[in-house]
Amino acid sequence: MKDAPLLHRVEYAAFLTVERLLRIVGHRGARRLGSALGALLWSSARSRRRVALENLERALPELSDRARHRIARGSFLHLGRNACDVLSAVRFDAVELCRRLTLEGWEQFEGARSRGRGVLVMSAHLGTWEIAAYPVGLYAEPMHVIGRPLDNPLLDRHLTRIRTRFGNRTIPKRGAARGTLAVLAERGVVGILIDQRVSPAEGEPLPFFGKPALTSTLLARLAIRYRTPIVPLFGSLQPGGRYRVWFREPIEPDGSDPIELTRHCLGVVEREIRAAPETWLWMHRRWVHKRNGG
Repeated sequence: MKDAPLLHRVEYAAFLTVERLLRIVGHRGARRLGSALGALLWSSARSRRRVALENLERALPELSDRARHRIARGSFLHLGRNACDVLSAVRFDAVELCRRLTLEGWEQFEGARSRGRGVLVMSAHLGTWEIAAYPVGLYAEPMHVIGRPLDNPLLDRHLTRIRTRFGNRTIPKRGAARGTLAVLAERGVVGILIDQRVSPAEGEPLPFFGKPALTSTLLARLAIRYRTPIVPLFGSLQPGGRYRVWFREPIEPDGSDPIELTRHCLGVVEREIRAAPETWLWMHRRWVHKRNGG
């Protein structure tokens, strides 16, 4: 901590203050507070608001301006609600969390796991993706999730403790190949969020909502190399402080080309987003922008 920049300490102190406040207001109150914070972000973060509206115009041109505006604002409110919910849910032990879960399609995951070739779990920044990862560690075995560490090491350590408290593990995105290959060699479970934009050197401009989006083919290449099934996993917030988590039918990599398999996976994610567009992160630059390359 003594080597952390002052800004990191200030950010971490603010984070702990919010976390303590969430304990006071209760779990349902945490969601309401999160919605309020999301509304504040929508009002103040003009550049992010513009990106969200541009993305929606690109992805869903068939909608009216009013409808896209509603979805964009809902996405900001959901981001705040989801973030506060994840922090508030730390109050739940394993028994209470499971009591609040409606779990669907578990047989899809277990069927893939029973083949003895490991499992690649595919998800996206949709709904409550953090909570959705918990059942794998709770009911089966650790899922090793690939992700980029936060710039603030104090926050990163804190959130890692939250993410791993029910058995799951994290694999830092930089240099993830060695850890990922080791898990799959042992026929373990690896989780990957496929909707993250990558650099041109790391991915391919593949269709997402009909427009080119730089996407890593790592998930597909791992599946083909190890003949590992890909199981889509998603989650959503439900009324009364509850959660719905569901697995979709496994995607088999047999005879697949990495590009085509990645296209197929993006199609699965796109269908889930279309079903609840206000719960996806529209405010990040997911597509290739010809105007400024960003």
